[in-house]
Amino acid sequence: MEILESIDFIEELILDNLGAIIIVAVIVGTYLYMNKPPPPPPVFNKPNNKINKEAQKPKKTITKNEDGKKVMKIFFGTQTRTAEDFSRIIEKECKKIGIPCEVVDLESYEHEQELHTESFVMFLVATHGEGDPTDNAKEFYLWLTNEERSTDHLNGVPFTVFGLGNKTYEHYNAVARVIDRRMEELGGKRVFERGEGDDDATLEEDFNRWKKDMWPVVCKFFGYELKSTEDDKFVPRFRMVTLNQDSKDINDPFIKIVATPLKPKLSTDNKVIYDMKNPYYAEVLENRELHSSESDRSCRHIEFKLGDEVSYTTGDHLGVFPINDGRLVEQLIKRLGVNGDDMVALIPIDQEGSVIKASFGPMTIRKAFSEHLDITNPVRKSVLRALAESTANEEEKKRLLYLATEEANEEYNKFIKNDFRGVIDLLESFPGLKPSIAHFLEFTPRLPARMYSISSSPHNKNGIVSITSVVVNFTTGNQRAHNGVASTWLSHLKVGDKVPLFVRESHFKLPPSPEQKPVIMVGPGTGLAPFRGFLQELQHRNHPQQQSLLFFGCRSDNVDYIYREELEQYHQSSVLENLVVAFSRKTTQKVYVQNKLLEHKEKVWELLNNGAYFYVCGDGRNMSKAVQQALLSIIKEFGSKDDNSAQQFIDDMSAHGRYLQDVWF
Repeated sequence: MEILESIDFIEELILDNLGAIIIVAVIVGTYLYMNKPPPPPPVFNKPNNKINKEAQKPKKTITKNEDGKKVMKIFFGTQTRTAEDFSRIIEKECKKIGIPCEVVDLESYEHEQELHTESFVMFLVATHGEGDPTDNAKEFYLWLTNEERSTDHLNGVPFTVFGLGNKTYEHYNAVARVIDRRMEELGGKRVFERGEGDDDATLEEDFNRWKKDMWPVVCKFFGYELKSTEDDKFVPRFRMVTLNQDSKDINDPFIKIVATPLKPKLSTDNKVIYDMKNPYYAEVLENRELHSSESDRSCRHIEFKLGDEVSYTTGDHLGVFPINDGRLVEQLIKRLGVNGDDMVALIPIDQEGSVIKASFGPMTIRKAFSEHLDITNPVRKSVLRALAESTANEEEKKRLLYLATEEANEEYNKFIKNDFRGVIDLLESFPGLKPSIAHFLEFTPRLPARMYSISSSPHNKNGIVSITSVVVNFTTGNQRAHNGVASTWLSHLKVGDKVPLFVRESHFKLPPSPEQKPVIMVGPGTGLAPFRGFLQELQHRNHPQQQSLLFFGCRSDNVDYIYREELEQYHQSSVLENLVVAFSRKTTQKVYVQNKLLEHKEKVWELLNNGAYFYVCGDGRNMSKAVQQALLSIIKEFGSKDDNSAQQFIDDMSAHGRYLQDVWF
């Protein structure tokens, strides 16, 4: 998955000096992505409801505010909250210009009844995984991409789109491209061209450049005078209240602060649905080391007990909400000079009344720092600008504001991004910073869930799910130690601990059982995780005649050959017909899975000709690309194809669900 933590690619980059090759690959890849048409929408489990095209044609009624002015709706589709943060930036700039606006979570929007009535809509949407919409945008995406919908459904609704993606993924910004295309096909009017941001490089800069060009056009559309939006000062949207027994806020008899009530989604049989906004607290049943004592790394096998309300299928992903290192949390509490036990809440500044709903909390400051704020990952430039306002030291302020400029991209990448400096590191590097706790709670990014490929089948152990996590700890170029938040926390979990998690549907699935098609699996390191679940599933299906071939890779057979006994047992029992292992450190010659693919090219081609499904899981920056190149070589040799037709062969496999990737960066 996109945020599954792994450092295999970092070690290979350092040891093998592949920097120049990667630069060339990125340049070539960028050209191909930018000139490649968007892929078809991903297929989810959805009802096959026929649409009455006559009945669906809506009457055009433009939505306006109480003053009769047109309102801009700013929709966000996000998995890590970045798109939501961007939508708040647009909201702030709208208010500065004077344009009435409203930020809307796509999951809570009544698109069927309301979209055709909007006076202007802006979509800020991320693409997740292999061209998928984010969880909160999935329902809207399915509705919009229904091909039977009337082409005049939107009756000229004005719109614009900005996509958040990652160019190292094959389906770069696929969701934004599809939404942009479908809005136009359904009769919407594109007011400004689609923008695209690359999270692997310059996402913030891409967004800033897009909106700088966007505002003159949108202001003209609304009939407003364009005002400068260059003032990036932090403008708080919330105020903090303290809810200790002796605080004035809790003792005010006329005000009651309450948590925003959670309304969990219900299934058709009225059961609670557990998802990213309403995680299930699962008990840890097992947490064991998979590497030998000779390894300088750690890789954990972790099992969780699921209740009857939570289910998954083989190949799905598990989202886990981690907790920050307790030592860093206490360090942050001391640095900011706050009481970690203070009970606080953030409420909208403009909210009044006798009962006020908190947008954040109520919770202790320690809990907020531990479970909700991202204090260790590289900070965005918007946070640098917010921090700059909290120092009286002019040199520090000047330095922070400079790092936040587009001119300082190279230095920002060197000092912040490549050196993994989080907000806690900046507070140490700039001792003059004294942000208020209220502002700090608001502008610090939220701690996102980490996604892991599930390494089990639900048919193996009823009600139990497992993941396989390599513990991330490495030293940056400036000799700064960095530990992965989620993997480090997971490694310390004890049996009986409770972990907030949720299941996310994946397209990484075995062929339907009746087909019994051959399967070729390529997964070095923790890329083996979903294939362990596949093998458990194949054992459950009991199709001994099904052909299967697994390419696994690790450093050495006595260091990091994870699940070795299980794999050999599956091979001996014919669940796994062929097991091929590549050892990259066993001899002086490094051997990787792509090398083994070429060694067994005749077998690979034979299975492909028999309709094999080809799966790749693991590092998407180097390994998956090298595997595809090896596969192209095999197709060209045995299929007598040139470069273009060999690539088309793989594209056709992908279009028919026979070439599937589950990769991360």
